[in-house]
Amino acid sequence: MSLFADIETLETRVQKEIERAYKYKSINNFIQVYQESILQSFEGVSRGGFNDKIIQSTINRALSESSGFIDADLIEEIESGVFRTIEETQQFYEALGVQPVDLFEGIQRRKELEKITEEFNINMATMREELRDGTIEKVKEVIGKEGLNRQRLADEILEFADGHAHWARTNARMVVSSSNRLARDEVRQSANLQYGFYYGSVRTNTRAFCRQCAGQTFTINQINNMSNGQGLDVKIYAGGWNCIHSWLWVDPEWDQELQNTLESNRPIVELTEDSLDLSVPQ
Repeated sequence: MSLFADIETLETRVQKEIERAYKYKSINNFIQVYQESILQSFEGVSRGGFNDKIIQSTINRALSESSGFIDADLIEEIESGVFRTIEETQQFYEALGVQPVDLFEGIQRRKELEKITEEFNINMATMREELRDGTIEKVKEVIGKEGLNRQRLADEILEFADGHAHWARTNARMVVSSSNRLARDEVRQSANLQYGFYYGSVRTNTRAFCRQCAGQTFTINQINNMSNGQGLDVKIYAGGWNCIHSWLWVDPEWDQELQNTLESNRPIVELTEDSLDLSVPQ
């Protein structure tokens, strides 16, 4: 099997794990308990018995009762996903004879992980705030027009909560993906790998930066001089936030096909006016 086949196998497994993060059970449980808590609190309350204070306290209580699925269960699923993706990366390099340091311990020391964790917490706090405020308005709207229509309330709460759960899903995927990127950078440093192969397909909506780099191998010096237009370290974030592409740190001597992807053998597509001021080594 060629190195490229091994890379394809690795990335397929990693991407499946990252996509799994978008469907974690804890997020669905959070939505379900949140919805049920609100509906149960409304049992036996007449239309005339509702006021802003009761509605607000009900929503706040529902958010509190369902928060465990986010504060504990989601975190546990994320940690499991991080472990599996990094394990795949470690096994890939071990098969090539590279013995990286403890990648799990390594990423804990990284300042980037602190930033990722901070971003996660900010986004989740924003999700809860918008979910709370939006649900209050939805409940008021339904009761004002239709009274205590349980089915209507259930549908509206579920639709609104599920729509805002994308914050949790996107955040989970972001943490798993970014942690694996950090682990790969730990491999690069510990094994002193001087080349990066830019892996990923090119689609109609692919960023200009990624379109220029996909399928090519660059030196670490070239990569350090690249800009993805977002102020984010290209070594870690590739084409930017939530980028689907990734770096595989390599030694071109591992495979002749890999040598053929060296940037010096294949010109980079010229930048265009709509490239968001992206730059790559010339």
